[in-house]
Parts: sequence; C-alpha cells; structure tokens
Amino acid sequence: MKRIAIYGKGGIGKSTISSNLTAALSEKEIKVLQIGCDPKHDSTRLLEGGVDSHTVLDYLKNSVPGDRKLGDIIGQGYKGCLCVEAGGPEPGIGCAGRGIISAFDLLHELGLDSIDLDVIIYDVLGDVVCGGFAVPLRNDYADTVYVVTSGEFMSIYAANNILRGTANYNPDRIGGIIFNSRGEDEELERVKRFSDAVGIPIIAKFSRSRTFMEAEQIGKTVVEAFPKSELHKAFSELSDHVMNGKKYTARYLNEQELEKVVLGKTTTTKKLIKTDIGKTVTPVPKQPYTSRNVERKEELHGCAFAGAATVTDSVTGLTTVLHSPRNCAQFAFQMSSNAVRRSYIMKDKPIKGFLEPDIECTDMSESTMIFGGNSKLEETFDRLIKTGKNNFALITSCTSGIIGDDAEGISRNTESKYPGVKILNLIEDGNVKGDFMQGVIDASIGLMRSYSIKDLPKTRSVNIVGIKTISTNCISNNSKTEKLLDMIGIRINCNCIGNTDIESIKSMTAADLNILISPDRFALMLQDFMQNEYQMDFTKNVVRPGLKGTEMWLTEIAEYFGIRERAEKTMTEIKNAYSDRLALMKDDLIGQSVYIMSLHKDIDWILETIKMAGMNIKRVVVLDRSDYFNDYNTINDYPEIEFVKDFNIPEMLKDIEEKEPDLLLTQSHVELKKNIRQSYIPLVPDIGPYTGLDFAESWIRADKAPKREEWRNDVI
Repeated sequence: MKRIAIYGKGGIGKSTISSNLTAALSEKEIKVLQIGCDPKHDSTRLLEGGVDSHTVLDYLKNSVPGDRKLGDIIGQGYKGCLCVEAGGPEPGIGCAGRGIISAFDLLHELGLDSIDLDVIIYDVLGDVVCGGFAVPLRNDYADTVYVVTSGEFMSIYAANNILRGTANYNPDRIGGIIFNSRGEDEELERVKRFSDAVGIPIIAKFSRSRTFMEAEQIGKTVVEAFPKSELHKAFSELSDHVMNGKKYTARYLNEQELEKVVLGKTTTTKKLIKTDIGKTVTPVPKQPYTSRNVERKEELHGCAFAGAATVTDSVTGLTTVLHSPRNCAQFAFQMSSNAVRRSYIMKDKPIKGFLEPDIECTDMSESTMIFGGNSKLEETFDRLIKTGKNNFALITSCTSGIIGDDAEGISRNTESKYPGVKILNLIEDGNVKGDFMQGVIDASIGLMRSYSIKDLPKTRSVNIVGIKTISTNCISNNSKTEKLLDMIGIRINCNCIGNTDIESIKSMTAADLNILISPDRFALMLQDFMQNEYQMDFTKNVVRPGLKGTEMWLTEIAEYFGIRERAEKTMTEIKNAYSDRLALMKDDLIGQSVYIMSLHKDIDWILETIKMAGMNIKRVVVLDRSDYFNDYNTINDYPEIEFVKDFNIPEMLKDIEEKEPDLLLTQSHVELKKNIRQSYIPLVPDIGPYTGLDFAESWIRADKAPKREEWRNDVI
C-alpha cells in the first residue's frame, strides 16, 4: 500500500489537487482513502458531493469510547473512494496540531490499518511547523511526499520548509513538486529555479482555470464534473506518476539562498541603526520575587503549579481551582494530603485547610487539549459560585499554557458577571514560571496583593511570615510561637501566608510588626515584598529554636512594645526550666563526642545544647549547597563552624570514620563502614527554647536502645 502526503501552504490549492487526484485514482479502480489534515475540514467535500463530513475530532469529543466505530467517521465518495476529515478546534482556541495526533491515534485504535487499501492520501497544511502537522512526515505514515506550490515567494518559502521538515525524518521520500499557478507573471520561472536549486523536478503543472470554480459550484471535483477536459487528462497523468514515479532526496535552501534563487537578489546584512526609542519606552520589569533556582537558572526542583497549590489549599475561606488534567491535580493534592498523614504519624495537628480541602479541578483531557479549556473553566466557576463560593485562587497547569487558554480573560468575565466574586490568577502554566518554591512565593504574594487591605489601624499584634505549610511541625511551630508571644501579652495577627484564612489576610496590615519564622528564600522574598509594597516593619531577629535564639527574638519584640521587663521575667522562667531538664540529661551526654555535617547554617541551637551538656565536638561542617534549604545566616557564636562550598562527599565520610565520633548529626542517613550512631537534623526545626533539649533526648533514647533488635533473636 502506498501512503502519500500532499503538503502545501494554506490556500495554495492542495485540497483541490488531493481530491482530484483521489478521484482520478478511483476511476482506475484503485482503492483510495483520503484523509484531510486541515482544521478547515474541506479536503474531501467535493468527493462527497459538496457535503461537509463529520470530523474525527468532533466524533472524539461527542462520543463514548466504548461505542466508537470506524464506520461512523469514514465516508464513501466518488467511485467508492473513502474519505476522512480530521477536523480541528474553533479558531484561536485549543491546539489543532494536537488534534491531528489524536485523530490519527483514534483511526489506528478503531482498525484503520486493517482496511484493504491501495493508497492513502494525506492532505496536510504545510505552513504550520508544529509537530502535529508534521505527523504524516514520520516514517510510519507517508512513504512519499509531494509539495504543492505556486510561484509566489511565500508559497515557495513554505515548500522549502516542507523539504526541511522531511529531511528531519527520512529525506529520500520526495515524489516531486506540483505547480499550481495563481496566474501571476514569472511564476513558472520562479518555481523552475527553485526546482533546479533543490534537485526535485516539477511533475505536474496546473494553470489557473474557471473550470475548478465551475466544478466546485456543483459540488464535484473537476475529474468527475468534466471528464473530457484537459484538467481531467492532467490529473489522470498525475495519478499514473503517483503510482509509478521515482523518489528524490529532500534538499532545501537557507533563507539567503532562497531569496537569491527565487527573487534574484542577494540579501546583505544591514547594519542596525540605533534609535532613541529606548529612552521613551518603559521595559517590562524583571520578576522581582524569585526562588533561588529561578534566579540562578538552575534545574527546576519541582513544579510551580504544585507549589502554589500547597499555599492556597492551606487558606480556609478560599477555593482553589486547578485548571489542569486530574493527574496534575492529584500530584498537587498529594503534597497537602501527605502533610496531613505525616502530621498524624508524628502526633501533630494537621492544617485545617489540608484536612478539609476546598479544591476543584477542571479535569482537562485530550479533548480539552484539542478544543481548548476556556469553556470548562467558565463552567467550573459558574457551578462553584452557585453553591455560594466567592473567593477563588486559579492555578494553571502546563496544559493550559501549551494550548493558550485565556484563563485571565475567563476570570475577568466571571468577576464582571458575578459582583462580589474575587479570583486570584496564578498563571504558573505548570513550571513555566519556575520551580516548586517559585509557586509558593507567587501564591503567597498573590494572596496578599489580592486580599489585604492597606493602612488598617494597628492592633498591638505581629504577623508571622514564612509559614512552611507542608512541614510536619507547621501547626506546632505556630502554636509554640503563639504561646511565647502570649506570655508577654502580644498576639499573632496573621500567618503570612499559609495555615490561615481569608479574613486574616485581609487584616494583614493591622499588625504593628512582622517577624520571619524558620527563614528561607521564601520568607525573605515575602519580607522584601511587604517592605517594598506595604512599608511594613520587620524585626532584626527571627523566630529561631534554642535558648539564646528565643531570647533574642522575644526580647526584641518586647522592647518594640515597651514590655521588656515582662520578657525578662518570662525568659528567667524559661532558663530555669531549661537548666532543670538539662541536669536530668547531663549524665547521659557528658563526655560523648559529636560530629556535625549539616546543610543548615543556623545550627547554633544544636551547639548550644552540646556545649552546655559537656559533650566534645570532633568537627562541625556546614555544606553550602546551591539548593540548600535555609538562607538564614547563623549568628555564629561558635567559631568551630566550618562553611564549606567545595566539598567531596567520599572524603567527608572518610574524615568521619577517621575521627570516629560517638554521634553523627546529619540531615539524612549516610553509609559508613564503621558503626557510628546517627541522628537526623530536621529540615524545619521545632520552634522554642527547648528544641536542643528535645533533640538531645532522642540521642539518649537511641543510645539506650538495644544495638541489635530483639526480634532478630527469633530468626533461625
């Protein structure tokens, strides 16, 4: 069976050529199937009496998978030829190229390959260069490619691109050039020059003729309508060539060569003349609040779509709409649901928003990829608003960005249609905006911009900035911070942003002061935003673990509000309790040696406990990696801390084994030849003065546990 692709610039007459060729082949009792691969779906119309065919994509959109049959989408035309139209979406919506791929997949699934055929003709748009329209060029589809062109430069330009595209697959498949004249001067000479330059002959010539129009007016091909015409003879000869002609190798010209050959002129590189326009034009500002990966142009760590969802999902009173396929939504949702599961395992309290998620997915499917997702998104908003919801965060996935959905336009129309509805647009398009952390930053800043009310009266309160929503200890860290603040008579106004509600975000500016919690790049970007756009005050110190760390941030806040004495009294009580607990633990810790290999810079709270417990430090190394979690620089009261940028892990492990400490503290388990006890430094440490003591208690428990588990004694 022959598989023929007929390519050409849109409007050049390739569908007319294709349908008349099919008719001519059918008159010779050759079994032909013509597949129209143009969204206009008019390739086979004249073969079927001027009637538009039902397209494959319409069938795919409106039929149930289990009920689909090949006979529903294949029509029969002149002299028994078979006709299929792939179809496409409405202009400006969806992805026509993806539609071609889906149409071919469906034809294959429904058994097209089992039909007894002599020839398949693919009629393909040739001036669109996306992968969908290039499918017939692939080796498992067309074995011969014909290029239709006129003498117009842009038509020859498209023909040259088609040759270039064929060369990207198997270049030895060009059947020839078909010249379809527009009736302009020197057309044939131009095409001849191009033909000679690429070494591919003109195998057929068709002059401009009213006969084509007369046949079209009665809904027939020229071959059927005018069997005694010269055009009928020309198409009959073309059909013979198609069945018996030789093939040529695809060669193409660069743009300078093409202009010289076709237009007879040489292109010279023109020197750019500088203008003053740059002095009057305002450039688009660079994205100011970025993740570390985006700033350094590193490989992306995760997906901005999922990152944004972990923030918006944690905010109660807000509905998160994920404009995505369900598998993307499931991935994003699992970040939240896993946080809930881990919280229960660790006997911590989960975030309310994660526990009772208010998430909707538009469930973009293959059909959405082809026909666009605007209507699905609009229907989703309409349905949710009718249930009483009015605050939304819309997050777009890769699929939405690829097909060019107008998500922001749908949001604007929805807000106009329903007064009182507010939609935050987070056009992440999956990972186009950046990595997971970029999505977290975008969502947090977007929520503040959309919902906070500027210049509210102050309420003797603070905002906690930099909430880690997916950390297991998010709620407990919030609670411990709130308890410490309550001890000096100050309340938390808003958690910025995460583990909060819409009303708290609205009142964000009512706080007198802001303080970072477990600061990383995310928290620092929020601080920059709040200072730049709201002129909000921040403490110098941050909410940190450890005795001294707690004293520093709590005292600074107390001084700001004029209650230093109350803070001093509180810290005295805390220090006494700390000393009492440490006294009970000291006998188990004193004299033991410790080696620390950390990704955190802020490890003063660990060293504080080690020193006070009388333990010996073998070495303290902070590996300064580019994807390193915490950007906060330790106050570094401990000069023994080594900050190492260039490090070799095998050498580090060798050093640990040589120093042979009693205890190794790291972020994760490392494989050592020697049996050295290990304990893991948490990625997000617990807040509060007793964090170091809690950590040390885990060392004691591990040390007292049997070196060999008792169940192993039961193994024979």
